[in-house]
Amino acid sequence: MPAVTLRLPRPIRTLGRYCLEAYWRTMAAPGQFSDWWADRRNRHNYPVLVEADLRRARKSDTVFICGTGASILSIAPGEWQRMAQHDIFSFRDFPRQTFVKADYHVTGEIDDADIYAAAINTNPRYDRTLFMVQEGFTAHMGNRLIGRLKLRKGAPVFRYRRRGRGQSIPFSRSFADGVVHGHGSVVGMVNIAYLLGWKRIVLVGIDLYDHRYFYMPPGETREVEKSGLTSSDPFIAGSSIVDQIGMWADMMRREGVQVVAYNPRSLLTSRIPIFQWSDAVSADGNSQGEST
Repeated sequence: MPAVTLRLPRPIRTLGRYCLEAYWRTMAAPGQFSDWWADRRNRHNYPVLVEADLRRARKSDTVFICGTGASILSIAPGEWQRMAQHDIFSFRDFPRQTFVKADYHVTGEIDDADIYAAAINTNPRYDRTLFMVQEGFTAHMGNRLIGRLKLRKGAPVFRYRRRGRGQSIPFSRSFADGVVHGHGSVVGMVNIAYLLGWKRIVLVGIDLYDHRYFYMPPGETREVEKSGLTSSDPFIAGSSIVDQIGMWADMMRREGVQVVAYNPRSLLTSRIPIFQWSDAVSADGNSQGEST
């Protein structure tokens, strides 16, 4: 006799998800409050940046948003030098790198605040970086980074709020409305790059076809990954990320903003073009030292 699968009605499943989320939020609240209060007390240790400061610091109309996929290791030193003539924008664990100076770094998710902060504080490629750190009561790790003084004192910091986690919604057009996180950190990075006015947004090291990272030994899986996930498995939310960035790229293209992928093997290339150096030269001219 075939097995019978019991499927609850949608309203009940939805209610169950809300209850589960409420439970975990309640359990996390004491720690979140402690770090939020520490952030309120200690944020004065960091020079405050405003949006205009971030815009003024731009070197060109092209920004390279650097993630942590293993394809980072295939980028030659000469390519990093060419990228550095434009703007370098990093997030997540990219500070573990030794390839290029970062002009901007964004903090949202952090796996381990101590390891994360040490990678930044001891890396000379981040000695003049402008930092963007998530704030708000639920910005647990951003508040910890600042409130517990884990980021080196004196680092210039811009605080931003986030919305739309797990939602396939259009990008925000103002920091005041919150940065849309969508289905993954890289989605929020594209939103920030749009808000700061770059005309060409190049996604570097966003592979999505596996869970290999440039700073991990080959074949090794991070301890923080979900049970059963290996380094060879594709991103669970990969297709959702591709669809959302593809949707945004179509919308941004109509406003003269191009979103492209640096890695020709990235799953993103099913929806967005592959980056060509000739495009960057034509957009920014030769003032950045590029040769045609």
